[in-house]
Amino acid sequence: MIKQVTLRLLGVSLLGICWAGNAPAVMAETAGQDSSSGSTTYFPQSQKPPADAPATTAALPTSSDPPKDALPAASAVPPKKVEPASTAAVTPPAVETPASPAAVDSKAIDSKPDAAPSTPPTDTAIVTPPASEAPAASPAPTAEPSADSKPAAATAEPATPPAADTAQQPKPAETTPVAAPPAPPPVNPIVEAARSKLSDKALAGRNNTNDDVTAARDYYNAHTEPLWVSGGEFTRKAKELIATLKNADDWGLESSDFVIPSVSDGAAAGGAAEAQLTLSALKYARYARGGRLDPVSLSNILDMKPPVKDAKSAMRELANASDPGAYLRGLNPKHVGFERLRQALLKARGGAVAEEPVDPALLVKLPAKGKTLKSGVKDDQVALLRQRLKAPADDPANDVVYDDKLADAVRAFQHDNGLKANGVVNNRVRSALNSAGQPKKTRSSPSENVDRLIANMERWRWLPTDLGKFYVMNNIPEYTSEIWKDDRIELKQRMIVGQPSWPTPLLSAKMQFVIFKPSWGMPDGIKAKELAPRLRQASGNSGFGFFDQLFGGGGGYTGADVISAYKLQVYSNGQRVDPNSVNWKTADVRQYSFIQPPGADNPLGLVKFRFPNRHDVYMHDTPERGLFSQSARALSHGCMRVQDPRRTAEVILGEDKGYSPEKVGELWDGGASVTLSKEVPVYLVYFTARIGDDGQLDNYSDVYGIDGRVMSALRGHPVRFIAQEAIDPTEASEPGAGASVSNDAGSDDLQDTRQQDDRPDGRPAKRSATAKKSGGGNNPIQDALSNIFLN
Repeated sequence: MIKQVTLRLLGVSLLGICWAGNAPAVMAETAGQDSSSGSTTYFPQSQKPPADAPATTAALPTSSDPPKDALPAASAVPPKKVEPASTAAVTPPAVETPASPAAVDSKAIDSKPDAAPSTPPTDTAIVTPPASEAPAASPAPTAEPSADSKPAAATAEPATPPAADTAQQPKPAETTPVAAPPAPPPVNPIVEAARSKLSDKALAGRNNTNDDVTAARDYYNAHTEPLWVSGGEFTRKAKELIATLKNADDWGLESSDFVIPSVSDGAAAGGAAEAQLTLSALKYARYARGGRLDPVSLSNILDMKPPVKDAKSAMRELANASDPGAYLRGLNPKHVGFERLRQALLKARGGAVAEEPVDPALLVKLPAKGKTLKSGVKDDQVALLRQRLKAPADDPANDVVYDDKLADAVRAFQHDNGLKANGVVNNRVRSALNSAGQPKKTRSSPSENVDRLIANMERWRWLPTDLGKFYVMNNIPEYTSEIWKDDRIELKQRMIVGQPSWPTPLLSAKMQFVIFKPSWGMPDGIKAKELAPRLRQASGNSGFGFFDQLFGGGGGYTGADVISAYKLQVYSNGQRVDPNSVNWKTADVRQYSFIQPPGADNPLGLVKFRFPNRHDVYMHDTPERGLFSQSARALSHGCMRVQDPRRTAEVILGEDKGYSPEKVGELWDGGASVTLSKEVPVYLVYFTARIGDDGQLDNYSDVYGIDGRVMSALRGHPVRFIAQEAIDPTEASEPGAGASVSNDAGSDDLQDTRQQDDRPDGRPAKRSATAKKSGGGNNPIQDALSNIFLN
């Protein structure tokens, strides 16, 4: 027993000696321990550790640790030596479990506390740190270490973070306290009341659309402060808004359509006024952009879609507007034509009956009869003619000489008035010059004139807010086609439009093609209504049929003669068909394609301007040039014939392709189909009242009776009417394979007997020159067929 104690004391002494020899190395790398992680950090040798830093760290005792001399002897057993890791982090040594606690003489240990064990020393020093750096927890004083327990790892360099070790105790993550979301601002009681009002399902109806109510409800559900009511009265913005609603009549609207609420103290009354004023403002925004009626629901030929602003966008912009009243007024059309009509409306409601001002030049009269005036003539009437046409001579001494400048002015007048533009003044031209100067009487106060202005202002609302820099506008009641560029007219010409029984539709489209020398394909509507009856009648072989009368009787004429007279070719399934091989009395003409090749007699003339649309109408030339001299030109089956087709092609292709007139002339003579690089907007409009640059109000015949229908609808009494279209949807069938033969198929203008009987002005139409040449006499059938051939 004494021998064992002696050996143990010797071991302890050797351990102390070994520790003393390694002390400089230990002091060279002074350690500092993070109390939260238990890791050991070494200071470089050149630096001294802080005064308050311990030399090394190990498992730190807490205040609950027992005194060092109270530990069992097993705790003094040194661990095995462990090589440091390559990352310079010292791997903690493993602790050996003593063989048996019974083998230790506790009395010998107590009597010599500094004795070293007999185990050889290691590279790792186990030093007890000061109590001030005690960790949060320590092992129980009587617990024995297990075989796999390991002390904390140490780090060799301060600049490199310690390598991860599965046995290293992790550092608790620092948590930043999450701030609670701020409390939502309190909702103004007026807004609460407005929300309640807008949640009423009965609010949507005739006076308020679902879109308006939804937009208002969504806005107030997302906001806490009112827009219009404060302190029991309307705000400044609300008063500006109310002023605009009260003056809606000045813009062609009805102020009675917009409810203006009263306001008083109390959240309920304020909320009701807030909601109602918002709905009235949204209604004005909708009406200003043409939302009072849906044109298509009124008639199939009113194929317009007004640019009504989305209710949610209007609500947002209204709430953000510094002047809500000005914002609403700004939603009305900004087109010059609309504003001129608005000014005329303001004057008309003033009650004054006035005579329109007349250009002094129009008051200049030429003798009703006189010598023919042409280039080179010298006559006193030439001076009157210069005053009438505003074409003064370059040299006052030549005031009575008919020069080229005056001839150009005469040709321009003749062109604009449907006369032969030859620059020669005869008695017919004199009459036209004198009649243009007759003053017009206008009535500004009667309700029918006010209604006409309002109806035309409403149709302006149907157009896009931006018409474009270059566009075509065809005004149906005026029988006029205009090409506009940069807010000025590049070309204005006469136009032939659809008959009242075959009206030209109102629409917006994009011109895409200019086709020279087109062929013409007869549409199903004209096949069924005009061609089929004649084919059946001519196929009767009675000797007293339609063609028997035309060609002198005798019988034997068949449907093939009708086809030949129309100058048509018949196709079926893409193949040319002999008209004599078909029994036209029983055949369905819609299953055949009837094509007229290009040529002088083609109803489309030499050029066609195509802007695809569901009505299949377009602009084109015509061989019937004499029809442009008529004042009432509602003569076609829906398409529009233009007076100067070649100049139309020059303007459009010059703008789109940069083509010169000579280049267009080559296309005109040779034939071609040109696809435009940039689509040209085309607007088929219906303005029975327009004000020109001279400020004069021009009224045109309501050829289709649309004004009255529009006003009835605006007053809440819409009457839907269905007009026959160029291609009648109720009669059209699925096209046969032969339809592909006509790459220019579309509706157009074959005339029939209705042209003779249905003149818009009620007067009988004149017989054509062709009818006279054919010996038609007074036979209405022959006159009708003659017109069919040429149209």
